[in-house]
Parts: sequence; C-alpha cells; structure tokens
Amino acid sequence: MDLATVVGYGLAWGALGYGMFHASHGAIMAYIKPGEVLLVGGCALGATLASMPMHSVKGALQASLKMLFFKETHVDHLIKEMVTYAETARRDGVLALETVSKEAPDAFLRRGLQLTIDGTDPEMIERIMRIEVEAMLERHKHGKHFWMSLAKFGPGCGLVACLTAQVAMFRNLGGDAAVIGAALAVALVGTLYGALLQNLIAGPVAEKLGIRSKEEAFTKEIILQGVLSIQAGNNPRVVEMQLMSFMSPKEQAAMPKAA
Repeated sequence: MDLATVVGYGLAWGALGYGMFHASHGAIMAYIKPGEVLLVGGCALGATLASMPMHSVKGALQASLKMLFFKETHVDHLIKEMVTYAETARRDGVLALETVSKEAPDAFLRRGLQLTIDGTDPEMIERIMRIEVEAMLERHKHGKHFWMSLAKFGPGCGLVACLTAQVAMFRNLGGDAAVIGAALAVALVGTLYGALLQNLIAGPVAEKLGIRSKEEAFTKEIILQGVLSIQAGNNPRVVEMQLMSFMSPKEQAAMPKAA
C-alpha cells in the first residue's frame, strides 16, 4: 500500500478519533456500537453483493487487492528499458530481442516484444495489445464498482439503522428519559457509521482504484507505442523522443538522453 493511502487514512481516522474524544469529554466508547456496525455494514455489503454477479464480486476483490498494494512503475525507467530494446533491435536485428525479452518484468511488454519478433503485422500487434488493455480496464471497473456501491449504499443503510433505533426510542417515550436518550444516541451513531462508510472507507478506496487503473493503462500505452516504434525499425533516439512525449517538461528535463 502506498504512502499516500497510509498517511491519508491515518490523518482522517486520527482527526475523527480526536474529534470524538473532544466532543464526548473522553467517553469515546459512546461511539462504539457493535450492533449498529453489523447493521450498517451488513446491509451495505449485502446490497452491494446483490447488485453484482458473484463472479464479478470475486474478480473485484482480487483486482482491489492487486491495485491497493500496487507497485508503482517509474515511467523514466520504462522508457530507458524500451530504448535499450530499440538499440538491440537496431544493432543486432529484431530476432536478438528474443533472449532479452524473456527477462522483461512486465508480461504485457514481453507479449508485445514476442509479437514483434514473430514478424506480426503492426496493425495486428496494436489490435491485440489494445484488446488486452480494454479487457484490463473492464476488470478494473468491477473492482471500482464494488467499492462505489458500498459508498453509495452506506448512507442509506445508516438511515435504516437510525430509523430502527428511533422505533425503539418511540416505544419508550413514556419511560425513563435516560432510556430515550440512549436510544437516540444509538440512532445517531447509525447515521454516523453510514457517513463513515461512504467518506472514510469505501469512497477513498474506489477513487484510489480509479486512479490506479488509469495509471496502469497509461503505462501500457507507453509500452504499446514503444513496441510499435521498435517494430517499425525506428532509430533509438526517435523511440526515446516519442516516448518522452508522455512525460511532463520537468520530467523530460531531468531524464538523461540516450547515447
């Protein structure tokens, strides 16, 4: 899990804990209601599962774990790697890539280089690799949909918990005021849990997955353009200049040029 996720959740939950402690004068256990956690969390999760086919749920959870614990790809390193392959192909021929391509860490890159080595038509290479990217993005949508659904149903399920507790409160209107106050507190805590599920749990995860998906698609686009440029037999300097277009001017200035 990247540093921004850890720091972000730590800051958000730390601020929430301090606010609860300050507002309750130290009686923070007033906000801990296991029954309401089960009601809100169970209802939101059940509604989310009901909105998706089971195979999509399994795929969504796998994609979520993969993308939350994401190993970032450095674009400058990737471009240097593509330029190295271009130099090898220019100097020794495309067939010389067969050995080095097996050592490439990215399966998408290995597949593109293998298609190039096999002499596949460039239009076919682009078509095959774009299909793979589109299929990847579709899988990522399921992962984001799972967490977005949790975030969407969270506040509504919090309202359900609130109304459930209010029914109990209204049944005791003629009784002890302390009982009524306790029931009202439970009702408000249910609403709080729904808001937390949306804004401090599921919502940030869904947004993070969306960004990670775009980052991975961006990386694969660099690989795709590099493979097509190598297949066309372009000069390594041309390959480098083409791929550096994906970087910001500041990143381009900081990157050493190929020989």
